[in-house]
Amino acid sequence: MNSSEHALVLAPSGRDAGVAVALLHEAGHLGRARRDIADLVDGLKDGAGFALVTDEALHHADLTMLTDWVEAQAPWSDFPFIILTQRLGGPHQNPLLAGIQSALGNVIFMERPFQPSALKNVVDHALRGRRRQYQARRNLEDLLASEQTLSTALVAGRMGTWELDIAEQLLTGSDQFKACYGRAPGDRLLFADLIAAIAWPDQSRVQRAMDDTIITGSDLVIEYRINWPDGSEHWVDVRARVLAGPQGLPETVIGVVSDITKRKYAEAFQSEIVQELALERERTQEALRGERALSGLLMTSVPAGVVAYDADLRVTIWNPVMERLFGISAERAKGRPLAELIGPGQASAIEPRLRDALDGIAGPIEEIELTTDAAGQIALESQHAPLRGGDGQIVGGAAFFREMTERRRAEEQLRQAQKMETIGQLTGGVAHDFNNLLAAVQGNLELLRKRLPDDPQLHRFIDGAMQGTQRGASLTARLLAFARRQDLKSVPTDLEDLLEGMRALVERSIGPLVTVEFDLEAGLPPATVDANQLELAILNLAVNARDAMPDGGYLRIALSQLDDLGKTAGLTGHFLRLSVTDTGFGMDETTLKSAIEPFFSTKELGKGTGLGLSMVHGLAVQLGGALTLSSQPGQGTTAELWLPVSTAPIEEVQEMEPIKTEAPASTILVVDDDALINMNTVDMVEDLGHTVIEAYSGKQALEILTSGTHIDALITDYAMPGMTGVELATKARDLYPGLPILLATGYADLPSGTTTDLPRLAKPYQQAELAAHLSRLLTVALAPGS
Repeated sequence: MNSSEHALVLAPSGRDAGVAVALLHEAGHLGRARRDIADLVDGLKDGAGFALVTDEALHHADLTMLTDWVEAQAPWSDFPFIILTQRLGGPHQNPLLAGIQSALGNVIFMERPFQPSALKNVVDHALRGRRRQYQARRNLEDLLASEQTLSTALVAGRMGTWELDIAEQLLTGSDQFKACYGRAPGDRLLFADLIAAIAWPDQSRVQRAMDDTIITGSDLVIEYRINWPDGSEHWVDVRARVLAGPQGLPETVIGVVSDITKRKYAEAFQSEIVQELALERERTQEALRGERALSGLLMTSVPAGVVAYDADLRVTIWNPVMERLFGISAERAKGRPLAELIGPGQASAIEPRLRDALDGIAGPIEEIELTTDAAGQIALESQHAPLRGGDGQIVGGAAFFREMTERRRAEEQLRQAQKMETIGQLTGGVAHDFNNLLAAVQGNLELLRKRLPDDPQLHRFIDGAMQGTQRGASLTARLLAFARRQDLKSVPTDLEDLLEGMRALVERSIGPLVTVEFDLEAGLPPATVDANQLELAILNLAVNARDAMPDGGYLRIALSQLDDLGKTAGLTGHFLRLSVTDTGFGMDETTLKSAIEPFFSTKELGKGTGLGLSMVHGLAVQLGGALTLSSQPGQGTTAELWLPVSTAPIEEVQEMEPIKTEAPASTILVVDDDALINMNTVDMVEDLGHTVIEAYSGKQALEILTSGTHIDALITDYAMPGMTGVELATKARDLYPGLPILLATGYADLPSGTTTDLPRLAKPYQQAELAAHLSRLLTVALAPGS
């Protein structure tokens, strides 16, 4: 379809067509009259900018040809129709017009009579839309060309990809990578196996090159020999680059590898041929036969599917990769038509390229999808090229197929990981701001409660509002758990004791209809966890299980130890597995994939936040473990928390002396850039009997400190423009080394890279918590010898 902008006019009554064409001409647009619907469709096929049609031309006409053309438009096209109507109302009042709009899609109705200027405006609007469609078509064509260029480079490289985690020595690689080391796609290939496979004469050279790459950051480019499991020796070409982690230290090595055995053999063989040619020319024919044999060997050894065919499209070469992809041996494939081997109904995907190859035209690299008995539905990169005989004449063609299923799966996993990371960052920021708002609300409610008369109804209102702020704080805790920003106090914990202590709480929480069973393996080592957060996570899982069993069922909570979880949960080391299994509704595959996404819920509106599993997942990852879910509709769900085993013993709990909340009246400097938060903090501190000096930035606070004003303690927010609370504290300590400082923050944990030993008060906080922190700081500061 071309990019024409002329108009097609269909107005069969009287002189309407001629008048319309004339009006269009006056507006600067070319119009061509059409006799009937069929003539209009012919014009559409040739290309046009828009169509101007009177409604009477469509009322009793057969619109099948026209609607067929509309439905067959390219994805980028939405052809505009301007329908001239009588004063019969719009599509909402006129069923005939509504039918026209439904059939044609992009329709602009214009009532007659009308002014020429109105027609010009409508036509200009339609043409602007049509031009945007033409631009979209050009963009799509450019994008396709770019993708084809990239695919050509990947196929031409015939390389396997690999990645090495330097700290964990964890190696992952593509099927082609494994094939270069003589392994099948399903075989396990560890980094130790790769090192052991290096031929002994090359081991020290390879190790030095790898160490130099990791230490200096230079690219690794090396060729060396390896021994396959079957004892045969091969050559590989390895190229890699080091990627640094967040701290700027080497973290990962990524690279590509290709089997250059044939090239090495070819180089050696060609060297021998040159020497032999120098000795006696009569061995030329033997050398040519050797080169032909080598070409055939290369055709059958490349890591892509290779098939050669003659002028009748019958197979002459069918390499091992094709045997694996299609489940047909080379003996059965040779001599048969290629279309028959590809499969019924699928030959059309490659047939035009086969014909092009026989005509001497090399085809582009394309992605196709086929279904085979051996591999099921697979995505392939394909390319076709002509084969010429010794006389230069075309004797057949060759096709190359490289499997792309694993790469597509990896790309999808990467997109999902990036999406979850973005959501986590947004969630953490929202939780921080929400904590600041809750701090102001909660503090003012506490002060208000102290000043209210002894009226039970008023105090009930205040208590209700306080409960609301506490529920809000609980919600932000879940948001921060999903964002992996909660402040965890991870210590060695006996999970068996923890679960036994929760038995009664779990039974009360899920009700009498559900039978609870605990299966706890005895004598397990402690796990490094935050006990409070873990208890909350277990309750979340138990309540989810209860909601999945409205008519009752069984809930099983089990604890055991498993190691070497690389295949199970992507972890390495020693872990305890805490599983929660129910006999509820279960989940299908689509629901299971979205289960840990924030705000995703299958419960009725108002009966869940959709943050429960997100919180559990965030907690597990922050503890260094993982959360895995398995489920099938009608067969219940199992949630497994993998928690790291502690290498330290359980610490005995020592009773702490009660904290005195009374402190001598002092002068406190309060710093916060948010005026609402600052005012609330000032009111609460003054209510405790202290004198308060306010500052709204780190700079203003330093001016007060350097002015000579006596300050007994400093309370500062963390996140402030220009100077953070930690930076302010450092400069304040330079001026007054013994100054007590309290850091108040809406973040559950400080941003990465921020280190401080300052005591922290998490927003939102109650006045009692503020009083306790101030009492501790001022008591220590005023103690003798401090």
